[in-house]
Amino acid sequence: MVDPVILSIFVVYFIIVIGLGYYASRKTTGMTDFIVAGRSMGPFLVAFSSCATIASGFFFVGLPGLCYNLGYQPFFAIPALNAILAYVIVYGLLAKPMRYLSEKHGALTIPDLFYTLYEDKRVRWFCSLIILIGIFCYMVSQWAAMGLLFQTLLKSTYMTGLIVGVVVVAAYCTMGGQTGNIYNDAFQMLVMCFGGILVILFGFQHVGGFTQMNLTLAKVSPEILLPFSTKGVGFTGWTFLSFFLLYAVGTVGQPQFTTRFYTIKKVDMLRWAPFIAAVCYVFITFFLFSGMIYRAAVVQGIAPKLTNPDMAVSEFLVRFMNPGMAGMVLAAAVAAIMSTVSTFIVVAASTVTRDIIEQGFGTQLTEKQGLHWSRVATIALCVITVLIAIKPPDLVAWLGNAAFGFFAAGLGPALVAGLRWRRANKYGALFSMIGGGGLALLLYFLKLFKVYVPKLDTGAIAFLVSIAVMIIVSLVTPYQHRSALPQPKKQSIQGSVSVAD
Repeated sequence: MVDPVILSIFVVYFIIVIGLGYYASRKTTGMTDFIVAGRSMGPFLVAFSSCATIASGFFFVGLPGLCYNLGYQPFFAIPALNAILAYVIVYGLLAKPMRYLSEKHGALTIPDLFYTLYEDKRVRWFCSLIILIGIFCYMVSQWAAMGLLFQTLLKSTYMTGLIVGVVVVAAYCTMGGQTGNIYNDAFQMLVMCFGGILVILFGFQHVGGFTQMNLTLAKVSPEILLPFSTKGVGFTGWTFLSFFLLYAVGTVGQPQFTTRFYTIKKVDMLRWAPFIAAVCYVFITFFLFSGMIYRAAVVQGIAPKLTNPDMAVSEFLVRFMNPGMAGMVLAAAVAAIMSTVSTFIVVAASTVTRDIIEQGFGTQLTEKQGLHWSRVATIALCVITVLIAIKPPDLVAWLGNAAFGFFAAGLGPALVAGLRWRRANKYGALFSMIGGGGLALLLYFLKLFKVYVPKLDTGAIAFLVSIAVMIIVSLVTPYQHRSALPQPKKQSIQGSVSVAD
């Protein structure tokens, strides 16, 4: 039976997020409002939203599951270093030029921007295709994470958890679009920070404190306390390098992150956003200790061993926290999933409406028609991805990791080069997107079926290949005059770096 305290907390939580979606719907009168929130958001909202989007079910369910198995290795490999670096790299390279070109050329989506940069419809089409494929993978991982959490929360089936999650998220996304999404992300970010603090305040006491937890874990294997494994089991140096390429540098290719730059009110406000986001990320990183605390409890004999590591968070909360605290921390985990999946829904719906229906097929839509079809696409995407999530093909962490790598390889090099390298051209972009995205998918499936398991992550390999292809093809093909970028005063510096910020 569901604990009435936990249930009450979630009822209040759901009322708030749906209420924010309804409030946002009153400001959403057309497709532009649905996609870029009227370009009216302040730095705190943008920072909270970008941080909440990255802190997904992969972070709050998948990573604690990995920490349950591997100790500190996932902790150091992703959030402790690479996620913080990502804010510096992505904001530094992309934020100002993306916001500037978005307003100047009316770009509402990432495919819109790609077309603005490369002036080729094929680039728009492939960008749209990559976004939809990647988002399907990512959304499946998020629904799977939500189903696992609600399965524990509601004492019900995994399928019931999926239905509850999709109904709530679809409701506020359909009503408020990007505005509702950002409002809810900001609220959910606060919930996540509070949840992370609760985990360390009330979790360590059940295993004898922080030091005793580490001593207990060391009995299993001393390498659990190290940042990476030296015996080839767990996160090796290759894994560490892989995650640096994906989660520090490869974040430049994540549309759920970069679309936030379109929504800020003024370009100058972007200078504060990375610092605010990084501070928030420090607090939510505490959440990963739940996996290690539960593993220590298993070793101490006070908790049963898990058959599915992705259940580490929910079992930790049910067994070690009182109902009120457990409800609030569970709300933080659900907030992380909702904030990410809602962003993907809006990005995917925008791609379908703006880039495929309107720009791809040349269908003229009014603002109200665009809003209507964006909402229809939102509902359709939710239904399709939930059907796939009934039986996800992999653990939440690795499914999310695969989608992250696919976006990094398929979009990252073409986006950065398009904004920052004048010599980049449409041929380099096309070959980089097709080669990088295609290789990421191929290598992932070869690894999934144990045909080929490289030391370096499959997404990281594809990302490096995509960068090389972007550079080589752009250099060996004719120079493309791209009108979106400021032009050099002298032809002799055509290969110089752009200063579109």
